[in-house]
Amino acid sequence: MVKIKRSLSTVFDHISECMAPVIPILLAGGILKMVVLLLSTLHILSGTTEVILSAMATTPFYFLPVIVAYSTARHFDTDSVLAIISVCVMLLPDFSALMESGEKVTFIGIPVVSATYAYSVIPIILLIYCMSHVVRFLRKIIKESLQPYFLAVCVILVTSLLGILVIEPVVSLVSNGLAQGLNVMQERVPVIAWALLAGLTMFLVSTGMHWIFMTLAITQIGLTGVDYGIMVAFLISNMSLAGCDFGVFVKSRSKERKSFAISAMLTVLIAGISEPSVFGICFKEKMPAVAGVLGCMIAGAVQGIITVHCYIYTFPSIPSILMFYSDKEPANLCKAILVGAVAFAASFILAALIYKEQSDLE
Repeated sequence: MVKIKRSLSTVFDHISECMAPVIPILLAGGILKMVVLLLSTLHILSGTTEVILSAMATTPFYFLPVIVAYSTARHFDTDSVLAIISVCVMLLPDFSALMESGEKVTFIGIPVVSATYAYSVIPIILLIYCMSHVVRFLRKIIKESLQPYFLAVCVILVTSLLGILVIEPVVSLVSNGLAQGLNVMQERVPVIAWALLAGLTMFLVSTGMHWIFMTLAITQIGLTGVDYGIMVAFLISNMSLAGCDFGVFVKSRSKERKSFAISAMLTVLIAGISEPSVFGICFKEKMPAVAGVLGCMIAGAVQGIITVHCYIYTFPSIPSILMFYSDKEPANLCKAILVGAVAFAASFILAALIYKEQSDLE
């Protein structure tokens, strides 16, 4: 058991170190999203100006795999340019269109599982970690005089295929399995199902697997006009993360940590951007992650009892709370606010109770 805890701690430490240089970029994107959202709501922004500013705000998140590839390559002391190129292969518009076409895709007869590569984090970290070993191996077997000609070719070929054929498809298969399992549970035991989904959201976001569930929600809203709970789980997740951030802000004695915690909290509350809270607070500090998962499960159980629906697709946050409003179900908005308040309060209380600064632990 001790070995398992140490291994998990090591994994989270690697993730945190890989994400540390990325977090300021995500915060910048979150701040831009907040500005665009507020100015659009006040009808100050419109037309192409809004489109351009929205593009600036979205870019750090769409190209998150590229940024993560660079920081991970630096962390594992491998070639960052090769890492970026290997990941960019999976973000090419033509390749993305092929993956989304619904056609049967094969590579020299090997089936290629359709997967969404944008917004990924953990699969990219795992891929670049594997690439670092591939680079070391190839440098041993390729003569130094030939490495300028063949090393980059071999690394890009092996790493890209590893991501396309193995790592991303495995993540997608795991995501689809979770979605199917949750659908069955939602029909039979809704309280347990929503508590489980809400408790997993932090890890789904960190792996990029949450986009599978987002896609399911978009499909449901497009076909029926309503999503029956997936987006509520992400509202719970965001409010819970904000509660964890606030707990760290209250308990911490470090000005730097307090400043980052309050910035992450405002980003997730106003813009619905959770990565700074996930990677900068929960995964880095460990105990807030425990509080976040428990807080999510408590609020998820409440969602299973009162049943909140979603009618508009957007990132769940305070300004976008009207995504849960419908004139056919006016009480639904109050239910959504209640569930979000439970998530925030439960996670804040738990984080404040169990959080200890690293200096105190030492």
